[in-house]
Amino acid sequence: MPLRLAIVLVTLVASCTRDDVHDRLTIAIESVPETLDRRMALSQNAMRVAQLVTPGLTRIDEDGRAVPDLALAFEAVDDRTWIFKLRPGIFFSDGSPLRARDVRATFHSVLDPALGSPHRGGYSYIADVEAPDELTVVFRLREPFGAFPVDAGLGILPERLTDPARRDEVRLRPIGAGPYVVEHWDGESEIRLAPNAHYHLGPPREALTIRTVRDETTRILELRKGRVHALLGAITPALLPGLRRLDHLEVTVAPGAGVSYLLFNHEDPILARREVREAIALAVDREALARHKFKGAARVAHSLLREGHWAYAPDVPTWERDLDEARARLRQAFPGGEPIRLTLKTSTDRFRRSVALALKAQLAEVGIDVVVQSLEWGTLMGDLKRGNFQLATLKWTPVIDPDILRLAYHSGSIPTAESGWGGGNRGRYRNPELDAILMEARQRSDLEERRALYVRAQHIVAHDLPALPLLHEESIGVVSRSVRGIRVDPQGSLRSLAQAWRVQ
Repeated sequence: MPLRLAIVLVTLVASCTRDDVHDRLTIAIESVPETLDRRMALSQNAMRVAQLVTPGLTRIDEDGRAVPDLALAFEAVDDRTWIFKLRPGIFFSDGSPLRARDVRATFHSVLDPALGSPHRGGYSYIADVEAPDELTVVFRLREPFGAFPVDAGLGILPERLTDPARRDEVRLRPIGAGPYVVEHWDGESEIRLAPNAHYHLGPPREALTIRTVRDETTRILELRKGRVHALLGAITPALLPGLRRLDHLEVTVAPGAGVSYLLFNHEDPILARREVREAIALAVDREALARHKFKGAARVAHSLLREGHWAYAPDVPTWERDLDEARARLRQAFPGGEPIRLTLKTSTDRFRRSVALALKAQLAEVGIDVVVQSLEWGTLMGDLKRGNFQLATLKWTPVIDPDILRLAYHSGSIPTAESGWGGGNRGRYRNPELDAILMEARQRSDLEERRALYVRAQHIVAHDLPALPLLHEESIGVVSRSVRGIRVDPQGSLRSLAQAWRVQ
């Protein structure tokens, strides 16, 4: 057992007293949100916390579907027009009513270059937003986009706060129609949220403190001591056995929306050969990774979409471990028996490096020599965007709409200097047939028509292997038994905190 893990587990079991009594519900996250303004947020933590203050017209339910939130209902009246009806009687936390013009102003601000929103390009398909009356919002799109209800989850601000001149103010203290109002945040590690007395579902029972504790060992010790009531995500699966032995903590492992994968560079002369990619897929023991590395908190992935997702292809071809067949594919690719040496790039995260080393050992069983390189995140992403790699391990999270298949595999998503190195198809995979299917699926608004197209797309991806899906990683929550009402959300949402309370 690694020394660090042994120290953590011994400390967890050896000390069992609670230190302090709090008057607030407290959770810990692993990094400071860069903003509480959803229009400017990029990190997952920024988006999770912003949602508690400034929810959107829609939210994502546990099945990955966009459902009404501040909206009462929505529909596509044609392939370029969506109409949203707002819930009557919704108020912002300052007591002002939420109106259609607030929604219009929020979306217009994202499209305004003066704001500098990183999401401007992502919403460029919106031609106009209209507010014909107080409770009706009409979105007119430049092109059909069936996944628009997912994007409608953008946090809504009062019209007066959408002015780019107020960006710095909104970063720290946005006003929204969510369950909480920002009580105090100076941009540093502790965010204090108070119940919103105007929340349409009723104010939360508890005030909330969100602390940033970067070190995982410290986060767990703070939880054990009672200084933190819950950790939702950012828990290394290796610590689960020790956490489960603590009677005063409840460990929940629930279906998650993140999927890890092994990325192939299709411009590399070795990995451009299908037989080599197939050999790797046949050599990797994903069941062993789920069992030993993730302690059961993961399931083998056959697609970026999880089984049970509304667009998942249940009959998608799978790659089961078969070492003899893997060696046969390598002989097809290299009849002369040339040695195969590949470099696998990953982050400096200790857990992710351990997974990469496990992959190295598995591929060695079929004669593939892998060198693992651990890089700082910025360096790693820079290399991947520019195609400076052979193999790499990454994770998509959260996987919500199947349009992620376009982001991951469409040739138009290949990062280039012209696109500012943006785009998710870092493996530089190209397939004109798949491109056409993904663009058609993107433009359909009928759910069943979209599903049929995405099923076809998943079959092509499973055949071509632009990347090897590894594991659907579960969501992990560790909550003090003195707290009730917290649920572990597949997408990592913190919404259930608004229904939580402490029992003394």
